[in-house]
Amino acid sequence: MRAPSPETRSPTSSAHARSVTWLSVGANISMGLLKCGVGLWAQSRALVADGLHSLTDLVSDVAVLLGLHVASQPPDENHPYGHQKIATFVTMFIAILLLGFCLALLLDSVRAILGERSTVPKWPALVVALLSLAVKEWLFWRTRRVARETRSSMLLANAWHHRTDSITSIVAAAGIGTSILLGEGWAFLDAVVGILLGGYIAIEGVKMLMTAIKDLMDTAPEQSVIDDLREHILAVDGAVGYHDFRARRVGDMIEVDLHLLVSPDISVKAGHDIASKVKHEIVRRHPEVINVLIHIEPDTPEHQHERGVAESDLNTTN
Repeated sequence: MRAPSPETRSPTSSAHARSVTWLSVGANISMGLLKCGVGLWAQSRALVADGLHSLTDLVSDVAVLLGLHVASQPPDENHPYGHQKIATFVTMFIAILLLGFCLALLLDSVRAILGERSTVPKWPALVVALLSLAVKEWLFWRTRRVARETRSSMLLANAWHHRTDSITSIVAAAGIGTSILLGEGWAFLDAVVGILLGGYIAIEGVKMLMTAIKDLMDTAPEQSVIDDLREHILAVDGAVGYHDFRARRVGDMIEVDLHLLVSPDISVKAGHDIASKVKHEIVRRHPEVINVLIHIEPDTPEHQHERGVAESDLNTTN
């Protein structure tokens, strides 16, 4: 029995994910054009670069929207296991974008320290940079909240992309502010901050990339998640024991399979009904579980394994 797709199970969550991403699209377009326009008028190279970065964020927004659409499609003949792994590829794509941005920021900061100088910008450039910082930080916290509610790695990766944009606004504001207040001689502070923050975001990008790679290698979820999943098996009447329990991440979702022991004296239909109840209980309590595959076995010595768990074991420990 395959659990319903996440779109079918939680349309509200999918709507929230799309809504916050479309909000990001609007913010990136408006702030990108504003920063580029004001930056050119105010003679601020930092603000123009910040605006271009906001416009490039549209790439990750489109990737997330595409990923949400593809992942919600039901299984078909060519994809019998569904389309959930698209979330992993989108996460990898955004992580690579983050690392590319950090590399460019680090190189630009090093060049600035080595002697490049810029014209002191006009004060409206500082106002726009601070406005951008406020907008992007708000988008970061809002997107991260929705990502945690929907347990979406794609949205979480995109939230960190918003954080990189707010960091570029910090760097731009620092460079513009110091240039205006102290003159060109203090412009190196902009570059120093850029190096530190670029390294910080690069670490986050590597973490996201490694998580995506682990998902592609069918890495099991955290042990706490596995323990919670297993708690709901023997709570079902008629489930005597189980063994060979396995779980793996498939994009933002989880697939589970196990061997379930039932009484050898009951009918095949009765055994199937018990397995169905186990599946229903796991999926009901864990919406992130997209499929539970159960192999039914009779509770006889040849099917009992030391690595398995039996109802009698629980009774003994209680």
